[in-house]
Amino acid sequence: MKYTTITYVGKNPGYTVRIQAKTYEFEWNKSLAIGRKNDEVHFDHAKRISKWRDKRGKRIFILE
Repeated sequence: MKYTTITYVGKNPGYTVRIQAKTYEFEWNKSLAIGRKNDEVHFDHAKRISKWRDKRGKRIFILE
């Protein structure tokens, strides 16, 4: 399956993710594109981020 976007669905209005030297800023219920361009989330990072869950076990991000 090919994913094109990752969406932040957590509780806070915004969320910042830092993986290695790359930083991604997410806004609530808005998507960022997945790909290799400058402002896009790298595919490997998106797969890793999509597995994150909050303290209650609910997903914080959704791959679409």
